[in-house]
Amino acid sequence: MNNQVISNRYQQIRLAALAQTQRDTEQFEPDFIGHIDLTEINEDALCSQDRWEMPLNRQIGWDWRRVRNQYRRDHIARLELAVWYDNELCGLMIGKASDGKLVVKISYIQGGQAENPLKGFIVPIASRCAELFAVAVEADWIGIQDPIDDEDLLNYYRELGFNERDPFDPRNNALFKRVTIVED
Repeated sequence: MNNQVISNRYQQIRLAALAQTQRDTEQFEPDFIGHIDLTEINEDALCSQDRWEMPLNRQIGWDWRRVRNQYRRDHIARLELAVWYDNELCGLMIGKASDGKLVVKISYIQGGQAENPLKGFIVPIASRCAELFAVAVEADWIGIQDPIDDEDLLNYYRELGFNERDPFDPRNNALFKRVTIVED
């Protein structure tokens, strides 16, 4: 297969994962119906993120435009997620499948303004999207790469099922979760 065919295949997988994640989220939280929208990280998302006012204790320090462009250039099997509530950007995530398709890693994730309508939902939404992408590429694991060393945040990740160290490289700073999709 040529690169364009492969690129188109992954684009279809990304869009299908976004659409299914949105349906799942609306089913789990009916109040979100008609309000939530999951997209790739487009220009609107980057411009909205530039306007986020972050408290000093929430400054992460990466440039989303640079990260997005780098992932688009270097990782054909990437996953992008912008989480919107009405016209407000509430979170961003980008990740990729490992070269051997063993794991889909959430490489970067950030919630929006300190107060936003989806506070507390960004990581579960991103996790579900990564799980669906992983199933589509036949990966058995999802992971959060280099989680911030904050005990409350690490406990939150563990509550969401990210409670295993990297099973492939014990030196890697990541929390992993085995992918389990319940069939209807």
